[in-house]
Amino acid sequence: MQIKSVKINNFKRVQETEIHLGKITYLVGGNNSGKSSVLQAIHMAVSCAQISSELQQQVIAESSLRYSPTAEFQTLGNSGPYENRKEGSRGTIEFFGSTTDGADASYKVEIYKARNYHNIGVDRSGVSPGFGQYISDSKSLFSVYVPGLAGIPHREEMQGYASVFKRAAGGDANFVFRNIIRLISEKGKIEELEDLLFDVIGPTKFRIEFDPNRDLYVDVKIALGDQPFVPVDLCGTGVIQITQIISYAILFNPKLLLVDEPDSHLHPSRQSLLADALAKIVDRYDCNIIVSTHSRHLVSAARDGTKLIWLRNGRVETQDKDDLTQILLDLGALDQIDSSGAEIIICTEDKGKENLSRFIKRLDLDEKIKIISYNGVTNAASAVAIKAMADLFSKSPKIIIHRDRDFLSDDEVEIWGKEYTNRGMTIFCPKLSDIESYYVQPKHIAETYLVSEEDAKQKIGSVISGIEDKLRKKFSEKRREAIQRYWKDGGGPATGNLWPDSTPPTEATILGKLLMSAVNEASHELFGRRENLNTLPSANLMKELNEMLESLPD
Repeated sequence: MQIKSVKINNFKRVQETEIHLGKITYLVGGNNSGKSSVLQAIHMAVSCAQISSELQQQVIAESSLRYSPTAEFQTLGNSGPYENRKEGSRGTIEFFGSTTDGADASYKVEIYKARNYHNIGVDRSGVSPGFGQYISDSKSLFSVYVPGLAGIPHREEMQGYASVFKRAAGGDANFVFRNIIRLISEKGKIEELEDLLFDVIGPTKFRIEFDPNRDLYVDVKIALGDQPFVPVDLCGTGVIQITQIISYAILFNPKLLLVDEPDSHLHPSRQSLLADALAKIVDRYDCNIIVSTHSRHLVSAARDGTKLIWLRNGRVETQDKDDLTQILLDLGALDQIDSSGAEIIICTEDKGKENLSRFIKRLDLDEKIKIISYNGVTNAASAVAIKAMADLFSKSPKIIIHRDRDFLSDDEVEIWGKEYTNRGMTIFCPKLSDIESYYVQPKHIAETYLVSEEDAKQKIGSVISGIEDKLRKKFSEKRREAIQRYWKDGGGPATGNLWPDSTPPTEATILGKLLMSAVNEASHELFGRRENLNTLPSANLMKELNEMLESLPD
């Protein structure tokens, strides 16, 4: 049988959504977007169906459940606590796919509060032969839920398969981690585990020791590469997490392997390798894997055919624009997108978000304008992604792209911005080199340190004189980059004409980051104390921002 999609209604963050599955499916989205809720809903439905089937009862005790993400079952409802009334609040999880003989099938599990205290009502309906019977088979782990790593105990008493099975079904397999390794070894499959781990973390060997006549605890040691054997709990959280995921597939052979943010403890280089390991698990054990992740490394390394689903506010935002999702992950913007009610979205480099947010709040526009930061402003693909992102919103917000000027001429800013302006977006590129430049202007220094503007101008002038060589060097570097990018065939303005050797620095030729650093270093000598120059919004920068906002077309 195959599971092709799952429809979830009224469960935690999910009000109503349907997830179409590939053999490997990545769920991406910001915090509280519903990724974990989807995984938990699937595993909860399987748990309820299996206990209901095993007991042959429609009403089961909450304590009999193998798995529940909370001790208060009725609070799992999205629209309110689960109720007993047929028309009241209930949760439904419906599986769609095909039977063992290829016929289309569906199987629905409806969960609700039973009349008696701490009892759960479970209604099961749909195609059972060749489909639902596997979902509700209490003798197998149809789904295995692997939550974010909570650590493993320092010691484990030996437990039999039935006990290990029960803990794994409840999402607590990390508490019987050593026993799982032991059972794999007893089944003669330890080389399978070592083989799959080889592709992710390199040569790996296990040593399992347990004598029932002598030992109370299971001893599992691991050797990585040419290193000596060490207790498995000393090998690092990333290694433990990867080993867990692969071990569950080997021992339990589930149809659905539900993995919650496996990248949390993995170095980016290992995240890419984990994608290969997931593909091998799918091929070898014929299961479906659903992974929630924030990792662009994991997503970008996914093999062809992997399904990417972007969730926001508990619903599917898109599950067919894979390129968009990957680019947004790469830009670092995905976690920040929540534009309900926003009329304007300002996309800025990471370092600009805090300052622009402060200005927007000062202008009392924070309900109207949403600011997201992203990594990089030169990639044309980012323009495509941001425009596609805006098209997904219920409203069609105006898009403003902010970048530091970095000594670009107006013509160069226009060339850079064409990818955006051609798609109906607006460019905001302030007049000075960077945002920091506005915080070292005499007016702003005077307001921050409570001195006269003339006094501030003189003190800043003395700092500039001391770092003029550094400022000129940085100006030349930035201009060299601009000429190489925008004037490969010649024709651009000469650096010497923009800042002749015989002239002192001006606001237009000073990199604010360098000057701010120098001012801060000299602050005690200049002003007798040090103040945070970012505390007050820059009046001049706020004026430029406001003028740009007022110039937007209706």
